[in-house]
Amino acid sequence: MNKPKVHVLYSPGTNCHHETAEAFRLAGANPVLCHLSADLLAGRVQLHECDIIALPGGFSFGDHLAAGRIFAIDMIHRIQDQLLEVKSKKIPVIGICNGFQILIQTGLLPGTGSIGSPNAVLDRNLSAKFENRWIEMHTLKTTCIWTNGLAGQTLRMPVAHAEGRLRLPADFDDTNTVFRYGSAEGTMNYPENPNGSPGGRAGIMDPTGTILGLMPHPERAVYAWLGSEDGLKIFQCGIEAVL
Repeated sequence: MNKPKVHVLYSPGTNCHHETAEAFRLAGANPVLCHLSADLLAGRVQLHECDIIALPGGFSFGDHLAAGRIFAIDMIHRIQDQLLEVKSKKIPVIGICNGFQILIQTGLLPGTGSIGSPNAVLDRNLSAKFENRWIEMHTLKTTCIWTNGLAGQTLRMPVAHAEGRLRLPADFDDTNTVFRYGSAEGTMNYPENPNGSPGGRAGIMDPTGTILGLMPHPERAVYAWLGSEDGLKIFQCGIEAVL
């Protein structure tokens, strides 16, 4: 059986692409690193010619203007047709930390508007500082393909971000909340909720359940000697969904 092909996107400033690729490799996939400019924008690689897409963490383009914005602008204005193809084919997408910020900036999440018209924000942490610590997040029962079979589990992994306070439109369907900090109800207590995200939301999905964005870093929790193997479960779920 062929291993699922995963496009792991990166750009100047991205710093978690190798770890994300390794997590997918450990989970049984064939990860391929794809540079935004040299591969995607140059036309050497088509975004949708894969089984899964991953947008890793880091500081794409130095987080200038806002976290993930320049990366998102390039995608919207230069390969929007490929983004639409991804949505049309329901190719699973995961955005981790900066990748989540890119998905918000493109409008792929929450996924209720059109591409290029974002309707949510990952704002500055309430602490007004970069938060770097281990957290626990509760997995809710949803239709998300990335957490199939994980409902009710508490996963332990690190966060590392300055802009993670998720502000959603008033009409957001809360059944699309996939993870909450601390418990099923979510907590607003600091530091268990590292950014002040309302409702303790740590991750959300689009209405199809194929696109997931989360601020914690599952790729940094794939070995016991790192402190946790919980993150590997998320990558395994994504792979199982396309087999």
